[in-house]
Amino acid sequence: MNSEKMSVSLESTLIEFVMHYQKAHQIRSKSEVIARALTLLREHELETQYAAALEEWQASGEADLWDAVTSDGLNGETNAAR
Repeated sequence: MNSEKMSVSLESTLIEFVMHYQKAHQIRSKSEVIARALTLLREHELETQYAAALEEWQASGEADLWDAVTSDGLNGETNAAR
């Protein structure tokens, strides 16, 4: 993974938390603590976007159309039994 250096300014309470978290979870660096936090923020953002996209798709009526044809050509048997 390529890394770039960046400088950030944080409130002292956040810095204390980063240092506490680093020690409590035996993380090698404060940068790794920040990277983990940002990864969680990114995942949360993606979950929010996926939920909004699903809601939009369902509201469009396309979900109902898809549900009407999802079992086309299937007779309830599985290929695993053959």
